[in-house]
Amino acid sequence: MTGLPAVPGPLTSTQPIPAPSALPVDYPRHAPEADPLRAALQGLLANRDWPTRSWSELIEDLIGLGRTDIPLARLAEGHIDALRILDQADRWPQGDGLYGVWASRSQRTGIKATPEGEGRLRLEGVLRFASGAGLLDRALVPVWLSDGTHLLMDLAVAELPVDSSRWFTGAMTVSRTHQVTIDTQVNVDDQVGGADFYLQRSGFFPGGVGVAACWIGGAARVLDLVHAVHGQPSPAQQIRLGRMRADLAVGAATIRATAALLDRAAAESAELDWQALSTEARSGAAEAVRRLITDARLVTGPAGLAMHEGLAHAIPDLELYVMQQNSDGDASFLGDRRLA
Repeated sequence: MTGLPAVPGPLTSTQPIPAPSALPVDYPRHAPEADPLRAALQGLLANRDWPTRSWSELIEDLIGLGRTDIPLARLAEGHIDALRILDQADRWPQGDGLYGVWASRSQRTGIKATPEGEGRLRLEGVLRFASGAGLLDRALVPVWLSDGTHLLMDLAVAELPVDSSRWFTGAMTVSRTHQVTIDTQVNVDDQVGGADFYLQRSGFFPGGVGVAACWIGGAARVLDLVHAVHGQPSPAQQIRLGRMRADLAVGAATIRATAALLDRAAAESAELDWQALSTEARSGAAEAVRRLITDARLVTGPAGLAMHEGLAHAIPDLELYVMQQNSDGDASFLGDRRLA
């Protein structure tokens, strides 16, 4: 693992953080071409039956992926989420390629669906934040009919036009998160689940807990790198390192407790307030990660941020990734006394 000790430690005492996975020795972590990126991603995804993993198992897997590499974890989580969604709809993946879930409707973008002849749909529109664009084989994409109903389609995406010119930040570039234009005709047989399945399924909100597990793993990677750079910290740096460790433990405990609750609900066929549960878990994890990032920046200073390749990528990558969580919107939702 580039820039890390040979055997990274557990990082917390409450419950060890999963160790990072090995990447190919010659993998160019910060600027990989498509083929080595695909190979590294496929290696991380191998040897797991992802749809059958319990929530507790899945969360540990995702924390470990985040600790391994933040952009790779983002791509892996999308593939895993797609496989679990397909399983929930009693569908098999089409082939053994790489999947993603492209569901962003940022700034009123999204895909419009129009019936066009027997058993066919015309899909038109723009997808933003399509992670893995030009890399993935297929993606699950919600499309919207004129009456507001949405359908989830299993689309071949490898040949779609990709606009990479709109990604101006250097953060998360390895995730290949770009804008994709869709203008194609598809067969309704590619629909996954019934009408409105994607947003109404019980797994929609809990899926966000998996994303938060990747944030926690990414925070562990940042802490690993800071330890590697500052092996003999000053007393002031040691204070910040202690705060980072505590925040990592708090964030990990929040996600793990949520996973255990989801497992109990599944075992007992219990219905929970999935939105409240997921929002509380994601909010708690995100706030812990943001505090950790702030301390990481202060510990390592301009030298680490500018001159250490690992930190120069991992901190901005994680910072952008965790911004998926709308802190103000989620806080407003959780502050509603009717949830109590």
